[in-house]
Amino acid sequence: MTLVMNSNSGDRKVRSLLVFGVEEVFWTHSSSGFQSLPLLRVLNLYKVKFEGGKLPSSIGELIHLRVLSLYMAQVSHLPSSLRNLKLLLSLNLAVVLGEPVHVPNVLKEMLELRYLSLPQLMDDKTELELDCLVNLEALCSFSTQHGSVTNLLRMTKLRTLIVNLRESCSYETLLASLCELRNLEKFYLSADFVGEFVLDMIHLKNLTLHIYIPMLHDQFRFPPHLAHVRLTWCHMEEDPMPILEKLLYLKSVQLASDAFVWRRMVCSKGGFPQLYALKISKESELQEWIVQKGSMPCLRTLTISNCQELKELPDGLKCITSLKELKLKGMKRGWKEKLILGGKDYYKVRHIPSVQFINCDHD
Repeated sequence: MTLVMNSNSGDRKVRSLLVFGVEEVFWTHSSSGFQSLPLLRVLNLYKVKFEGGKLPSSIGELIHLRVLSLYMAQVSHLPSSLRNLKLLLSLNLAVVLGEPVHVPNVLKEMLELRYLSLPQLMDDKTELELDCLVNLEALCSFSTQHGSVTNLLRMTKLRTLIVNLRESCSYETLLASLCELRNLEKFYLSADFVGEFVLDMIHLKNLTLHIYIPMLHDQFRFPPHLAHVRLTWCHMEEDPMPILEKLLYLKSVQLASDAFVWRRMVCSKGGFPQLYALKISKESELQEWIVQKGSMPCLRTLTISNCQELKELPDGLKCITSLKELKLKGMKRGWKEKLILGGKDYYKVRHIPSVQFINCDHD
């Protein structure tokens, strides 16, 4: 499919243009390019492919744009004419992963931006100055390889922040740059290694960690009012539950892709007093899970996925009367037979209204 915009009067009055759900769309250069849409306010180019991977420089003609999304678009080169889009409130540059994206240092001129999502992969020469974007409320895929963390100091309105911490910046330096972000509610951190983990953000509600932290030192501390936690690829060499279950306001926990590499996991009596959702997936070492009576009294949904070494469900599950849904995905053959009516472990799940088995026939 080829998409061509013409310069007729009908096109010139368009305020919003959304392209989505079609994977093979090519934006073909016409004589006028984006100039045929002078009044455009919203432009969504989902999965659009541009010839040569280049976003046409005529994009700079759309000076009235408030929203521009290139989510999953095939783009590897952004023009410097983007600097003309000074009224943008939302800019999504999360293009399809492929070759590194050339991003000119012009985003600093978009002073009205509230939302900015950067490409996950940018060319090595990219250096972005973002410290003037003081109105940002969400900044996604910020990499310390392509910008200084000191840029964050002035972004005091940030509520959502996704950071890729690279070797050029220490964790301590990052923390120092986050100290003024008192409105931050959602934080995602990806890093190769973090030493003593301390995060003193009293308003933080949602935390995702994709970091290598094999040992949980005494100084390891989560923000006290967290409601949602997701841990991936942490490779913690001990059970994380004794730390997590003391967070009194937790409502959901996800442990995924070797968040910990330990054979035994224990949920203690009185732990997780408000937890309603627990997901455990791809924990390759987990063999035994113990749930003591009085743990997770509000749990409503439980998902266990691809934990191939886990021998059985904890006996204490039968005491969690609040459970409404149990999903078992990608577990070894035999799990279903043990838990259905007549199975030897049926007593553990008979109080749960919905028990689902998904791809549980693997050897």
